[in-house]
Amino acid sequence: MKILRRRFLTTAAASAVAGAITGAGVLGGVAAQAQASEGVLRRSRGGNLTTLDPHRPISAADMEIIADLFVGLTAVDARGAIVPGCAREWRVSSDGLRWEFKLQPNLFWSDGRALVAEDFVGSLRRLLAPETAALLAYRYDAIRGARELREGKGATVAFGVAAPAADRVVIDLVRPETDLAKLLAIAYVAPLHAIAKLGRDWAKPPAIVVNGAYRPIAWAQNGALVLEANPRRIGNAPIVPRVEWRMGIDDATRLRAFRAGELDVVQISDGAQLALARRELAATLHSEPFYGGGWVGLNLRRPALTDLRVRRALNLAIDREVLCEKVRALGERPTWSLVPEAVADYPQHAVPDEALWPRARRSAEAQRLAREAGLSGAQPRELVAIFSANTLTERTFLALGAMWAPLGVKVVARGMESRAYNVALTAGEFDLMDYGPFSAVQSATSFIGRFRSSSFLNYSGYRQADVDRGIDLAESQRDPQERARRYVDVERRLLQDLPVLPLYSGVAHRLVASRVRGWTSNPGLSLPSQFLSLS
Repeated sequence: MKILRRRFLTTAAASAVAGAITGAGVLGGVAAQAQASEGVLRRSRGGNLTTLDPHRPISAADMEIIADLFVGLTAVDARGAIVPGCAREWRVSSDGLRWEFKLQPNLFWSDGRALVAEDFVGSLRRLLAPETAALLAYRYDAIRGARELREGKGATVAFGVAAPAADRVVIDLVRPETDLAKLLAIAYVAPLHAIAKLGRDWAKPPAIVVNGAYRPIAWAQNGALVLEANPRRIGNAPIVPRVEWRMGIDDATRLRAFRAGELDVVQISDGAQLALARRELAATLHSEPFYGGGWVGLNLRRPALTDLRVRRALNLAIDREVLCEKVRALGERPTWSLVPEAVADYPQHAVPDEALWPRARRSAEAQRLAREAGLSGAQPRELVAIFSANTLTERTFLALGAMWAPLGVKVVARGMESRAYNVALTAGEFDLMDYGPFSAVQSATSFIGRFRSSSFLNYSGYRQADVDRGIDLAESQRDPQERARRYVDVERRLLQDLPVLPLYSGVAHRLVASRVRGWTSNPGLSLPSQFLSLS
């Protein structure tokens, strides 16, 4: 058997420093700086935090913050590489079907209870259980019995995860899975003992039990989440003693708070604020491609979009350069492909022929297809587009509506609260949707695999047996390069059928205060707080 060993990445030491978020003013103003406590890292990003349950995240904000709280068998280091997490080493059998993990010594939950191999067995069962409704459950189908478990048929087959000893976890697969080490980094272990005692209330501070670098001590209604260093974290290396996440504020407010010294790390996701940051705060601005992008999802269950000619016309009529450069203005890269450019282990992307056509030819073909499909400017076809309410996405759909109006299409854009938006997606109550696919780890599967018929993330209702077989074939490959080549074949088919319209590859922008040390380029969602220090 082949053994994989990696040194567990220790976190940077933290030193005392003034600064904390208070409730005064926007974020406290000058008074907040003067009264700030030492050793507090203050962070803010767009979106809303909806849960601290590591098996139920529904947003990028959820996943980014959960990475501060929990650790799986493997982990992701500051540069996005896979390193030991709760497992100090692992072995893979010659056929790739058995993985054996040896746990780190002296693992504990934040409440002092020992963390043992059975916790990982139970956590993976919980992650896959239908009642958990984990969005990424389908990604673990290579584990023996996983698919049956998530489909509610777990009693019919043995589960391929076992704990032969308190410090050893064995995972048996039905096919090789080259992404397994990556997937286990986001298959966080959950405190089953706390869940059994408190039910769904277990994930609310201060009762929440964690095993990561930080534990939540307060979560305010305004979106502020306060974390303190977990004294029982793995390795117990020095970290910033306190982290404060501030959610629910817009880009302009975040930028003002950063300039006032009230926030240390802030995400910028608005073009006007980004332009201001580039002019006045360039030395603190970090912009980098990440594992995310932008699509328009099409509901193929709606009669208005079952005609491929309509979908092709919509795709051809989009001016991606104008959309990215003039409308969104965030430095995103226009794309006709599904996998973001930042996914380095997917070097070849499928690109449809029409991407190389002159703009005039694409427009003419879009008009021809629209007329052939019966679209008419005299009686426009109304398409309802839903999105999690924010100004940028609303502006994007307004621009798309203007591009599609000459085809005889009228877009009705409906911004919704985050939870209501996710309910509408699951229920299929839309024609068009804002689809921002992302991955916490480098993986083309995160983008191609969601078009499998059984995927929770297949919001379009796309179902093609040959595509399912193509995904199965790609995922059965033991050579990652061959897997990527097989995915390109699937991507070509998806770009012919158009269950989604790809728009851009994502770029993340963050302002990082000069007092923050350890910030590195990372194409993941963000950099976990444990890798940062203060000076």
